[in-house]
Amino acid sequence: MLVLAITFKSTAQERAVRFIDAEGQTLAEIPAHHQNDQVYLPVDAVKQVIDPRATHQYNHPRKRLTLKTKGRQIRLQMGRSAISIEPDGQTLTLATPPITIAQQPMLPVDFFRQLLPILNNVEVIYNPNLNKLQIRSKNTWTPGETDNLQNWTIIIDPGHGGSDDGCTSSTGIFEKNIVLALAQQLQKRIKQQGIQVHLTREKDTNKTHFERIQIAEQNRGQLFLSLHCNTSFSPHEKGIRIYLNNPKGRIRFPSPTQPALIGQQLKVLAQVNFLKQSQDFAHALQTELNFLTETPIKTINLPLIALSEAYMPAVVLELGYLSNVEDLEKLSNAEYTENVVQAITRALQRYISSINQQTAPTAPEE
Repeated sequence: MLVLAITFKSTAQERAVRFIDAEGQTLAEIPAHHQNDQVYLPVDAVKQVIDPRATHQYNHPRKRLTLKTKGRQIRLQMGRSAISIEPDGQTLTLATPPITIAQQPMLPVDFFRQLLPILNNVEVIYNPNLNKLQIRSKNTWTPGETDNLQNWTIIIDPGHGGSDDGCTSSTGIFEKNIVLALAQQLQKRIKQQGIQVHLTREKDTNKTHFERIQIAEQNRGQLFLSLHCNTSFSPHEKGIRIYLNNPKGRIRFPSPTQPALIGQQLKVLAQVNFLKQSQDFAHALQTELNFLTETPIKTINLPLIALSEAYMPAVVLELGYLSNVEDLEKLSNAEYTENVVQAITRALQRYISSINQQTAPTAPEE
């Protein structure tokens, strides 16, 4: 698994294309060129990304490039989007055609996005906003058996609702509406994967904490994901946050003299049974959502009463700060929220796959 992370400083300088693994570790850096708002890599990048034994021939007068890799011949013409693959007889159309820079053939990022799945049998995910190209095995995290998926029930909890608006942006956008819209998108996407999913509220209604937990228990939820937005007095505070219910540390209540204190402590401690699973899911979320961000996402451990009664792995996902202009713009953008939904779905696949592997029966020794 690799992530191709491309950063630009100016149009006149060469830029490093950084190859990193799924955990963010750098594997290789390749010089790249930026021209007409497009990113181009030298042909030799094919050896480092696709096949170390790849060879190429370039006909300068005709501006034709022939690549030999993985038992195939790939033919390209500079300035033309169509490429042919032999002996497959397949023709692809690139969003950006290859060009020559300083009389050398250069391949657009789209070449790697389209060819890698064909040549290396991988899945490729592209983030044009941050210029990242992620390459992952097709079956690494997706559970192989449909039955294993159907046996899973996910609870999505859109925070607030009704008279409880949650955070409010300076432009009058309510947290309750953002998290409900994203939860509904997420519900649709997860169902398409064959996973059962229930929302703690389907519309703009106010549900108590007890009612939300009751819905989770009645539907025999196996994972509880609570969606929220953040706010801060500082307009510079921004980014996604992941919160875990960890009873270590001081538990704070509105009044420390409440008679229910001992009972609340017991409820918090009950979540300890699922702390490891919650941490695993938080890590999956962190890994997948990091693909959408410039800085690593923080996972924060707190004794959260809001999750204490959820007798299942549980995580709070704060989608961003409504007090920050950049975060608000992202959360108001349909393309960005769809990318968040896809990332959360991939995190669920990753988490479920790991649980299924842990519980799968082992073959008897002969």
